[in-house]
Amino acid sequence: MQAIDSPSPTHDCVPKVYVNGVENVLTNAVKFDAAVTPNLTAISPRFGTVQGGEPVIFTGTGFPTDITDINITIDGKVCAVQTVTETQVVCLTAKRPGYVSSSLTIYIKDKGYVATSGLLFTYVNYWSHDTTWGMEFAPMEGESIHIPKGLNLYMDIDKTPELNLIIVEGELIIGPNETDPTHQRYFDAHYILVSNGRM
Repeated sequence: MQAIDSPSPTHDCVPKVYVNGVENVLTNAVKFDAAVTPNLTAISPRFGTVQGGEPVIFTGTGFPTDITDINITIDGKVCAVQTVTETQVVCLTAKRPGYVSSSLTIYIKDKGYVATSGLLFTYVNYWSHDTTWGMEFAPMEGESIHIPKGLNLYMDIDKTPELNLIIVEGELIIGPNETDPTHQRYFDAHYILVSNGRM
C-alpha cells in the first residue's frame, strides 16, 4: 500500500478500528512507502476552455507505459488519455458544462492514486469568448458582473472597461502573458467583492 503524501519516506503503523466504542488493534501492520507512489510534478497548460477538446500534458514519475492502465478525471469528467510514458501523459479534455468546483484525480492500475501535490488543471471561461457571455457582448462600461461559485473567469484581455461592481464567488483569473513576463493587464471596477471566491 502506498501513501499519497506521507510525512516521511517510510512509516509503519498499527491500524486500529473502533467497534461499538471499543478499540480493536488489527493484527497486520500497514507499511507506507513514498518511493512507490507515482508523483505529478507539472501540468501544461494550466488552464483550458470549458468547451473541451484540448490536449493537456501531465509530467511526473511512476506513470505506466500502457495507455489502459491510467485514468484521469478533471472536475468529474474523463480526460481521454492519448499517449503515455513513464514520465508524461497526454490526455484530451472533455466538455465541462455547468458550475463545478475544480478537482483532479489520476488513478493507475495496481498502484493507486497519483500524488498530485496540489496541482490542478482549471477549466475556464475566457473573457474574450462570446460563449462566456451567452453569445452576447462582453460587459461594457458601468455594468456589473457576478461570478458564481464553480465558474472560473479567465481575463485574457489587456484592459477591462470601467465596471461598476464585480462579485466573485467563483474565481477571477487575470491571465499572464506566456511570452512576456513583464506584460501588464488592467482590471477596472468601482467595487470588487470577493465572497468565498478567489481573485
